[in-house]
Amino acid sequence: MQPIPPLPPLNQLTQQVQSLTGAPALYAVGIGAFITVAARDWRLVLGGFMTLTLGSALLTSTLLPPEWALVRVIVGGLVAIMWYLSAQRAGWGSYFLPFQRQGGVMARPLSSTTLFRTLLALALAGVLLTIRPRLPLPALPADVEAVIIWLGAFALLGLALGDEALQAGAALLMWLAATQILLAALQRDAWLIWLMCTVELLVGLATAYLMVARGPAVSQPPEGTSR
Repeated sequence: MQPIPPLPPLNQLTQQVQSLTGAPALYAVGIGAFITVAARDWRLVLGGFMTLTLGSALLTSTLLPPEWALVRVIVGGLVAIMWYLSAQRAGWGSYFLPFQRQGGVMARPLSSTTLFRTLLALALAGVLLTIRPRLPLPALPADVEAVIIWLGAFALLGLALGDEALQAGAALLMWLAATQILLAALQRDAWLIWLMCTVELLVGLATAYLMVARGPAVSQPPEGTSR
């Protein structure tokens, strides 16, 4: 039996990761934010959140030492694990995010349908792609500027449409990610990054608690109702 090869040093990993920065990181952040806001399935929300977390961490590695990008990935992974366990604990299972009870009837509000959320996300994406060149942010690289505007706008849309703790929590973390990237580009202070990561963990923990607290009110969708 051959011994397990040692892990490559951090500098070598950094050089390999550098090839993924640029367009791949921008696409990961953009697609991840879109899925996080538009999706109704809690599993898709978690997938979109982790995608944008990895993309923002890759972008952060170009602004700060690679150790801080690794911290971002660890924090995002811990939050995703907490949310996954909370969804299982709440009994969401394989269902979409829970329906709401209106007038004694289990109903789905218009703002919670996947089609409606997707149309709004597409409209917002079109507006951002059109007006972003007219909204320059001074002293920021072009890719950092694009990610900050994109995450900030989609975070606001997610908060406006969020009718569940998971959606609101993911939107808040998107806003914190945009703030963290902005601070990394301007200040490059390790203490600020630590503070933002601590706030992200607290928001993730509060969201997980609210998901579990919401659990007993979750019921299986009525038969014949499309998800």
